[in-house]
Amino acid sequence: MSRTWTRITATLPSVPPDWSAWDEIFESEGLNGTVQTDKPPTIGGYAYQPESETITRLTERLKEFGAVQIEVAEEPEQDWDAVWKSFFKPRRIGKGWVVRPTWEEFEAQPEDRVLVLDPGQAFGTGDHPTTRMCLALMEGVDFSGKDVIDVGCGSGILSVGAVMLGAARVRGNDVEKASVETAEENAARNGVDVEFFTGKGFEPYEDGVQADIVLSNIISAALIHLSPDAAAVVRPGGTWLVSGIIDQNWPDVLTAAERVGFVLQAQEQEDQWIAARFLR
Repeated sequence: MSRTWTRITATLPSVPPDWSAWDEIFESEGLNGTVQTDKPPTIGGYAYQPESETITRLTERLKEFGAVQIEVAEEPEQDWDAVWKSFFKPRRIGKGWVVRPTWEEFEAQPEDRVLVLDPGQAFGTGDHPTTRMCLALMEGVDFSGKDVIDVGCGSGILSVGAVMLGAARVRGNDVEKASVETAEENAARNGVDVEFFTGKGFEPYEDGVQADIVLSNIISAALIHLSPDAAAVVRPGGTWLVSGIIDQNWPDVLTAAERVGFVLQAQEQEDQWIAARFLR
């Protein structure tokens, strides 16, 4: 007999630049592993037989934080992993990328660059605009023989892509240990060599580290904070490719990058998300 879960979903007035504060509200009431959507902007979590006081507290806190609508519904237990996998299908991105989950077959064309992924708990499947735009912008960069650092590597999708484009050395890092482990597994299943580390920003690397290309698909606030360090790491003539930017935060990210010497080369926008490529 299947169990019944309680789903609590909050509709927000707009997509937040950082979901972490909303995540913390759910986690504080014992609902871990939230699910977010952009259209409409919602965040939700599941609890098994929660106390009525828990639902009341969570609802009140979400409203106080700015939620415009709260939905509480009962749902029968499902194989959530199977449900999620049913939505992750092979996807063409840019001019030559194909992102294929490990559980799906795909007949590739000779010109295709196929990224085989199992994202696990890490961000980066190619289904999100920020990742898609990164891969598309990477096609306009010469990676041949270059030294690359991927800050906020998530599933490792961009790191693996950099090797496929000809990079000589690729290093990546993420604050989440689970993401680093997933990235290592994805590099192995694609047959490429990438060095992965756990840590924030450029902290995992030696003092004075430099690279020809830095990839940063992270939130706007982190990009702004990281810009002086990125300017020191990216060699003259090198590239800083950034994504994860909500359009309303783009002027602040652009100003921060230009202030430390970067010059905007290219910009992409999909829905409310922006990605850009800067020249050092």
